[in-house]
Amino acid sequence: MITVTVLGNGNVGTQLCKAFLKSTEVLLLENYNRKGLPISGCHVTVTSDLQQLKKADVYIVAYGDQALFEVSDTLKHLDGIIVHTSGATSMKVFSDFSEYGVLYPIQSIRKELAINFKKIPFGIEGSTPTVTKTLKKIANSISNHVDILDSQQRLQLHVAAVFANNFSNFMFSQAAEICGMSNIDFQLLLPLISDSIKKLEISDPRKIQTGPAVRNDEVTIEKHLDILKNKEQKHLYKTLTKAIQDYYGQEL
Repeated sequence: MITVTVLGNGNVGTQLCKAFLKSTEVLLLENYNRKGLPISGCHVTVTSDLQQLKKADVYIVAYGDQALFEVSDTLKHLDGIIVHTSGATSMKVFSDFSEYGVLYPIQSIRKELAINFKKIPFGIEGSTPTVTKTLKKIANSISNHVDILDSQQRLQLHVAAVFANNFSNFMFSQAAEICGMSNIDFQLLLPLISDSIKKLEISDPRKIQTGPAVRNDEVTIEKHLDILKNKEQKHLYKTLTKAIQDYYGQEL
């Protein structure tokens, strides 16, 4: 059985602790966080002393990207595989260690939500074939979908995820504001949003684009621009409309 210690009690660290605690192939030894706070809903030993960490096969550093560049010196006494969970940071941030890698859950994770890791894909990368094999076993113990991705591929995927998740959620927030201006319940859009997501399971998103921009429906576009009083939303509408029309070979 592979022994694992998780460093960090943020969104990713918390959820990984919960997932590994249920695994039959990974033994979660403990969690480290600076304040020694218990993990809510997860009965795992917690410590605030890095120097007293138990010997583990793998130490998963579930810190924010910026912190990863600052922790190497504090972890040099650890004798095991050191990995991080970031999509945007190179594996080589830990190149001072003899064995290192990445265990990247491809999901926007919140600690307060129930998560089924079996449905969440993981991107892994190891400094050696042996490390990669170990990380694959760890990821497979909680997920049904594990891919080997190098640092460049992972960064590319992270950018794509920002477009697919972060930018789209911002669009939802703008839609909610526009609805609110006329006392319209945003919930009325949920079936439309849900249907759009379901279509992605069977179709290439490039083939299912709809709306006035791709139809080059100037009359509707002008009506929309006229009703938008918020200058930033109007600018956003124009920018996205032009991007869609340029992408599909049409002119404004």
